[in-house]
Amino acid sequence: MMKPFRFILLAALLASSLPARQDQAVCGTHRDKWQETAYLHRQAEARRLARNLEGTGPGLALAGTRSAAQDIGNIAVLEDGDGVVDRMNSFNLNGRTIAFQPVNQTAARYRFETREGSYDAGAATAGTPLTGFADDDTREVALPFRFPFFSASYQSVYVNSDGNLTFGSSDTATSERSLGRMSGGQPRIAVLFRDLDPSRSSGGIRVLADASRVVVSWVSVPEYQDSGTGTLQTFQVRLYPDGSIQFAYSDVNTLEAVVGISPGSGLGTTSLVSFAGGSVEEFSATIAERFTNVTEVDIVTAARKFFAAHEDAYDYLVIFNNLGIAASSGAVAYEVTLRNQRSGYGDETIDVGSVVGSASRLQSIMNMGPLSQYPDDPNSVVLARYNSRDTPLTVLGHEAGHLFLAFASVRDPNDASARPMLGRQSAHWNFAFDSEASFLEGNRIQDNGEGSLFRFRTIATVEGYSALDQYLMGFRAPNEVDVPPTFLVTNPTPTGIAGVSGSRSPQVGVNFNGERRDVTVQELIRVEGRRTPDHTVSQRRFRFGFILVVAQGSQPSQTDLNKVEAFRKGFEEIYYRATSERATADATLRRSLKLSAWPAAGVVAGSSFTARITVEKPATEPLAVQLTASGGVVEVPASVTIPVNQSSVTFSVKGLREGVGEFTAEAAGGAFESAVAKLQVLASPAQLKLSITSGDKQTAVPGSPLAKPVVVRVTDVNNLPYPGVTVKASATTGGTVNPAIGVTNENGSVSFAWTPAPNVSNQLQISVDGATAVIATALGAPSFTSNAVVNAASFRTGITAGSFASIFGANLAGGSATAARVVVNNRGIVPVYTGESQLNFLVPDGIAAGTAEVSVTTPVGSSSKIQVVSKAISPGIFFDTGSGLGAILYNTNVPSILEIYSTGLGPLRADGSGLLWTTATVEVLIGGNPATVFFSGQAPGFPGLYQVNAQVPSKTTPGLQPVVLRVGSETSNEVKVLVR
Repeated sequence: MMKPFRFILLAALLASSLPARQDQAVCGTHRDKWQETAYLHRQAEARRLARNLEGTGPGLALAGTRSAAQDIGNIAVLEDGDGVVDRMNSFNLNGRTIAFQPVNQTAARYRFETREGSYDAGAATAGTPLTGFADDDTREVALPFRFPFFSASYQSVYVNSDGNLTFGSSDTATSERSLGRMSGGQPRIAVLFRDLDPSRSSGGIRVLADASRVVVSWVSVPEYQDSGTGTLQTFQVRLYPDGSIQFAYSDVNTLEAVVGISPGSGLGTTSLVSFAGGSVEEFSATIAERFTNVTEVDIVTAARKFFAAHEDAYDYLVIFNNLGIAASSGAVAYEVTLRNQRSGYGDETIDVGSVVGSASRLQSIMNMGPLSQYPDDPNSVVLARYNSRDTPLTVLGHEAGHLFLAFASVRDPNDASARPMLGRQSAHWNFAFDSEASFLEGNRIQDNGEGSLFRFRTIATVEGYSALDQYLMGFRAPNEVDVPPTFLVTNPTPTGIAGVSGSRSPQVGVNFNGERRDVTVQELIRVEGRRTPDHTVSQRRFRFGFILVVAQGSQPSQTDLNKVEAFRKGFEEIYYRATSERATADATLRRSLKLSAWPAAGVVAGSSFTARITVEKPATEPLAVQLTASGGVVEVPASVTIPVNQSSVTFSVKGLREGVGEFTAEAAGGAFESAVAKLQVLASPAQLKLSITSGDKQTAVPGSPLAKPVVVRVTDVNNLPYPGVTVKASATTGGTVNPAIGVTNENGSVSFAWTPAPNVSNQLQISVDGATAVIATALGAPSFTSNAVVNAASFRTGITAGSFASIFGANLAGGSATAARVVVNNRGIVPVYTGESQLNFLVPDGIAAGTAEVSVTTPVGSSSKIQVVSKAISPGIFFDTGSGLGAILYNTNVPSILEIYSTGLGPLRADGSGLLWTTATVEVLIGGNPATVFFSGQAPGFPGLYQVNAQVPSKTTPGLQPVVLRVGSETSNEVKVLVR
């Protein structure tokens, strides 16, 4: 739990020189927030069900069956019953042990199991105390062995006070001990990631290290609290040379914590698990569980209850409560993204809105926490965000901005996984980034120039969405951003006691030094990709639904309603200003008026498509809808009417000329939202893109239709759908397709039923006149011939034990890059490369010369068993397919020495030094001249790859010369090397 805010008056007087002892309250948003939210919801739901079955608590009700939402003006009031408020996931590992076991030697993946308790009190007692350990402190501890962890290995570890170990650097930040900080920060072992204070512990933190293990124990270490001693916690972690990790909990009683292991830097996909429940899966990224026995608003249940009484007409839901319930520990508020199909700003795609009751629209939920934490005046400072000068309206702007921000960053040339522009939770701007006083943290930073006592000074915070923010949000063109260029201060130097860290909250008046690195939008585009859709067609009008959660059976006071209403109206105004009047927020409660072309669609000039307006409930009387088009590039009728008892009406949209237009649909009476769609009109079909969205690479049964249709989508560079486009399909290798000509639907998609011919390989060509065609493939069983099994370097027929080989054929992957297997004499082998027409694999040792039986197995089926030639020795030199030159390098230390990489050189022998030499004599000819061979054997650490070091003969003519290996009567392929 975050420490309470202290010394408000002193902080106000000294804000320019003294930082807060810690970040008092923060935003709880991070990349894994949806996973965390969904997991906690499932845990709470299971607990409610268990209580219901045991008869010890209120019955479980469907959302909306009790205490339904009611609207007071433009505020939806929601009662806290039926699971809207709950305790989410209590700590249940006390007296237990979690054992993480690496799957391979590099510890790239792990399994875990939870066992009975095994806390080693003797190891804790024998351990050396880390003396002088303060609150939020760290010590680097040398490891007596190299410890593998998520494909890296370490010789030291940082022991941090807050129940965790990190690798590479320490972590003494005082921000929320959260899942986001765990998965987005340093590589971390989180035994009990919690705000702990070893300075008030009688037992302290103790380390026992020997060649067999390292044991770090937190012995009676209390949780932090302002005065007195917090609840004592006793637990330990044990590290072993093979990468095994064990957490042992002896006496833990905590309301909340994060437990697990992580490679950090947001790598891979986080897995939220129940450690007590166990798992048989393997995990290659963060494995964690968040425990909380604190009452929270279950935003999943709250959203479901809202949608039981409201239509799917909102992009955001904004939830306040008057119950004093924090959004999450240490956080004023947080945002959860539910839908995102955009790209180019560092976030991932997601579509889980249906889980919370939104069929197609909702993109985000903002949990704003208790109403009491905000001042009545929307423009007054929120006490918990005093240093940053946030107001209720800027906090709303902050959370709304998280749908797009802050995930984009330039890269660190010394650490490809680092995101130097990002700070707290890897979802906010770095304190030392000149974010132009963005709502999303960072600061406006003044550069005083080289030679100044303090080169940099923060001069403003939380003013709006910067030009860069607006580009990432889709509101500005790239060329509108870098005037002047923004910058990042790298290696910021603390000044006095006012330390500067990336995760620090914004604050005016902080002086510091460091190195300036200019940041341009073009550099961001190079690493994050093009912003898609771009500013020309991106959504600019957003709908917000404001919700107030109250106690069951109660009514909110007029004071509370007035307060939320002031925030609601003020937010509409500040959002418009903060986006430089480029986007709007509509925070009214109105019914859905859905445009099929929303938020944007495309059409080719001179063509038209059928659009649709839909309401969620059939009209009880004719509903007139006015249509207006702007930009002069599209044509729509002036009005349409939805008939009685109908819920939709169609109309024609025609593209007049190249450009971007917009049209608006407004129903009479004001009960419905105004629906707005952007229309991209292309000059010609040549700008269209076709992509197969489903049905490719299915298993073909000759003469039978494929199980699923082949679905193709027609889009453009902005991934907009193009409805009404004529698409042709042709079975180029035989078979039939129905229909032969289709027309794309509202989503730009069209489906084809395909019956392939009885061929090994079947293809379906799908095209639009004037655009580039796409090819769908139907898969059969793997197929290849004996002559297609070859040495992977020379491509000569046959295999050699302990060497690399390739198979060329059809359907060799079976639609899966990981499931194909090569079988040699009944021995299954995982390929080192898998493609539909080629597999590369390492032939096992012990395959005798003569013939061998080779087959391929995929999810589709198995090939015939093919007899292939097996040779004891078959030398082949790998070559550069781009230049045609050999993969042969001059040794940088001895220029006349060549390193020749090859395969097929036969058996190996050890020489006692760790090197493996060929048992057969290998000769090298360079330009026809014999070369002196210094080494021939396995390239160290690479089974199947041979290395031959040879000296270029002095009489070799300069220029491109052929290189050949010879072993007895066997000669390799010839490659060329440049001799100088």
